[in-house]
Amino acid sequence: MTLNDVLRELGIPAAYELLLPHWEESLTCMPAEIPFLTSAEISESRAWAGLQESEEPVLLRTAKTIAENPALRCLAWHCYRLLYVHTEYSSTAKWPSLEKTLGAATGTFYLLIALAMIPQVRELHQSMGVETAVTRLTCFQISTLASNYRKQTGNLGISLRQIYWLRHYTAGRLFRLGRMEYMLRPFSGVVHAYAHKKTDRVIALAADGIRYDAAGYVASDTADPDPQGWTATLTETPEVITGYPISPLGFAQRQLIKLDGKAWTRVLAKSDIALEMHIPEGGRMTPDLCAASLRQTVPFFNKHFPEQPFQAITCSSWIFNTQIADLRLSSNNLVAFQQELYLFPVRSTGHDGLWFIFLQDEFDPKTAPRRTSLQREVLRYLEAGHRWRGGGMFFLTRHLERFGTQHYRTQASGPLPDTLETS
Repeated sequence: MTLNDVLRELGIPAAYELLLPHWEESLTCMPAEIPFLTSAEISESRAWAGLQESEEPVLLRTAKTIAENPALRCLAWHCYRLLYVHTEYSSTAKWPSLEKTLGAATGTFYLLIALAMIPQVRELHQSMGVETAVTRLTCFQISTLASNYRKQTGNLGISLRQIYWLRHYTAGRLFRLGRMEYMLRPFSGVVHAYAHKKTDRVIALAADGIRYDAAGYVASDTADPDPQGWTATLTETPEVITGYPISPLGFAQRQLIKLDGKAWTRVLAKSDIALEMHIPEGGRMTPDLCAASLRQTVPFFNKHFPEQPFQAITCSSWIFNTQIADLRLSSNNLVAFQQELYLFPVRSTGHDGLWFIFLQDEFDPKTAPRRTSLQREVLRYLEAGHRWRGGGMFFLTRHLERFGTQHYRTQASGPLPDTLETS
């Protein structure tokens, strides 16, 4: 079948340019029986993905419908290859709805393609010597994404805005260790961190050229900039490091300091390899669970990626927004987690993380759900006229045994050693 034939039959002719890349190649290599549409693979992958057994009949019925419809079958195989083989393809979020053909099962069509990651991840992890328990937890991300889709639509499926994320697992980059997921990446934060050679005191300085508002948060790109804003500078020589400090509480301070370059050593800067943390939706974030996850990272990544040493665990997320401390939540777990980390400000859009909180493709406070204390409190905060932010954090692996002591905040209460000058 030609691509035009397929799209006309499915009632989505406008998707031609979107789905044209690699179409002929997909048709040429399409097997007589597509593995991820077989009942045996669906049943096994469903279990590994953490989906409920009660959901299996829906998966099997949808797979049968696809396998028996030549147009759906061609499209499913093509989308599978665009997602997992042609990883340079970047338009998965724009894939068409198939409601004209499948009705409410349009999300299940894409969930079956998502489940096709499970055999790939299992085989790859086995070849790497990854523990089965880690593989199982990593594969559970499918059920997390399916849970988001069910909250949005009430149906079984997966959001197309999240399906690209599965490439990280099939590439062997992203692994779940306990509560959190991690992958090695160049640090993209806007701070440089330094440790004192004798005391191990840590201080972060703002990267050169970053503009902050009067409160010390990264200035937004608006037509009405804060007139009290300021731009940080950072210079470093073997003798002296000059810059503006970042409080571990997550804001920049407009106080130029000079550190003795012989007494301080840089431990984190932009493009350094760091362990980037990601926080799957669902599940508690108690201090014990967070600590247990973080402490698994060094032995795991040193074992499987010894050629990529790292000194810090980092993350940029709405979860590290310091405004969360102003919310009246049913649990203090998020604030307690923040207090263990070195927070820093990041550039924010004003909508950071709102999709994950409300699961609305277009956030609308008038129709946003208010089921959880977090949703209610964020809406209350926004309705009071506040602009929502994201935030960043780092935690040096050398301090993992001190997690639970608010190590960075405690350090910050005393004077900095070997400070040559402040102004």
